[in-house]
Amino acid sequence: MIDRKRHWLWFSLGLLVMAGPALALDIQWKNNFTFYGDNTEFFEPFRTRETILGQQGKTWMDLGLGLYNHLLVGVMGDFRSYNDPTVTTYPILSFEYRRGGTALVMGSLETDVPQDYFKPMKNSMESFYRHGFLEPLEVTTLEFTRPVEYGIQWMQNDPAYHQDLYLNWQLLNTPGVPETMDYGGDMTEKIDDHLYFEQQLHGYHEGGKLDFVTLYNNWVPAIGFRWHVGLGPSSQFELAGFGIASATLGNDNLTNAAWGGGGYLKPSLTLGDGWELFGIGWRARDFYSQEGDSNYNSTSPSGYYVADRFYAELGAHKSFPMEGDSIFVAELRSHWIEQFWAYSFRLAVYAPFDLPSPLSDQKKEKDETGD
Repeated sequence: MIDRKRHWLWFSLGLLVMAGPALALDIQWKNNFTFYGDNTEFFEPFRTRETILGQQGKTWMDLGLGLYNHLLVGVMGDFRSYNDPTVTTYPILSFEYRRGGTALVMGSLETDVPQDYFKPMKNSMESFYRHGFLEPLEVTTLEFTRPVEYGIQWMQNDPAYHQDLYLNWQLLNTPGVPETMDYGGDMTEKIDDHLYFEQQLHGYHEGGKLDFVTLYNNWVPAIGFRWHVGLGPSSQFELAGFGIASATLGNDNLTNAAWGGGGYLKPSLTLGDGWELFGIGWRARDFYSQEGDSNYNSTSPSGYYVADRFYAELGAHKSFPMEGDSIFVAELRSHWIEQFWAYSFRLAVYAPFDLPSPLSDQKKEKDETGD
């Protein structure tokens, strides 16, 4: 069944490519490869150790259907590095309406943050965070463990405003499995050249009354400010402060809701040559985020519970630009989790490249000759 689905995907892609000249489509062939290694040496009760090592390859056609409408068709493959690996494939299929700073997406979602929005320095590690979420809302390893999302999305990128709102369907409601989805996003408004006001929300839902009575919901809203100041032509300092709340609701009964919250503070110093030094401080009580970094939670996946939480990080991030648009990133973190100490690191190579499409060349030649 899986092979049949793959064959159908490639057959559909081939039909679109061959139909390009006849439909006079503006075709761009895009590719992105990621080689990643992420290791967490956690032996404390909140978040267990995990080693993620693998490769991802994504290739897709961006078919311009007019001035504003685009059809994205392609495939993404992901496999972990071990003997006889299993390759997981994901279809890339979406319709996008783009006009000015507005983008409306149905299908495969866009998960990257605009790299030059929050900070002029493009080496910022937050450029690689999914939807720009803070760590308590979504753990950063989702970039590797859930590389593709599907649903609907509304993005807005204007000079003084950024927005990314989405709904991601993880599982559909069936007699054997309840529906699962996460949703929310980020909204940031520029107050002046140094200060940004930001709101984030991550929601997680399981249930579906069609076949299941039990419902589960987790909401994590965040509100705060980012202040940054330049320290020269290639350096800047930023201070981010957020208040973050959490609510968990089960069995469709508000009396069962568990409420919590915490304070998040992150100073960071961006230096020349791709360096960034940062620290994170976190104080919370009864906080829980379903898809967030478990080091911030009061309840661990195994049920271990501590009401009042303290957590801190110190880290360094280095970006190495390479030939073309490729970039190699290295990140080392030191973690203080209550009375425990741990470390983690990440290495990744991002290698995007576009290929000239012969179909686009045919269309350009056709437009110039008028034939």
